Amino acid sequence: MKLSIIIPCYNEAKDLYEKAKVVQEKLATLSIPNELILVNDGSKDKTKDVINLIPGVIRSGYDVNRGKGGAVKQGILDATGDYVLFMDADLSTDLSAIDYLLPLLGEHKFIIGSRHHKDSQIPIKQPLKRRFIGWVCRKLVNAKFHFHYSDTQCGFKCIEASFAKAMVEKQIINGFAFDVEYLYIAKLNNVPVYEIPVIWRDDRGSTVSPLKSSIKFFKDMGKIKKNKKNYIL
Repeated sequence: MKLSIIIPCYNEAKDLYEKAKVVQEKLATLSIPNELILVNDGSKDKTKDVINLIPGVIRSGYDVNRGKGGAVKQGILDATGDYVLFMDADLSTDLSAIDYLLPLLGEHKFIIGSRHHKDSQIPIKQPLKRRFIGWVCRKLVNAKFHFHYSDTQCGFKCIEASFAKAMVEKQIINGFAFDVEYLYIAKLNNVPVYEIPVIWRDDRGSTVSPLKSSIKFFKDMGKIKKNKKNYIL
């Protein structure tokens, strides 16, 4: 069984080389074949150049920014593994989650990391404002889509490749709400989602505006709901 790891990259030139090496060192310890796919999401800095300097990775991407969802979709389309795992470039989710994940491959089609799992650890928490916005988002998402997940937005998700590739053909969201879209597609197609604990540290260097991104997130939720009939695989 082969695992494809996808990292969407937008303006990550400063730390990407070092972070990618950390991931590669982890992957070298795994007992299964794997590949690392770095997707340049139309970065405005030197991210593309940095990716070209990193040996042993699959280089992917495009020149015009699409959004995280668009980058993950591209990575899934490029993947050759039996499972695809996408994670954030800042490595906020500790790579020990991969060890937890491996025994579950073949048993579950859709596995997601949860920062709010009872066994999760958060050594560095987000500021109070971001935590409040996150709490509101979780409540609204679960209510709107009749989910029961403790965390829909953790950037660590693993999906059986055949289902993932079929799923992204239906994908319409390129922004942060793409996670919700994936979970909704799974629900509509009766694919159970399994939550696992993670060790998660807040990235203090994040430049994402919580208010601006939240407004777009809620707009995209409406688009997802309206597209329900098109999500059946």
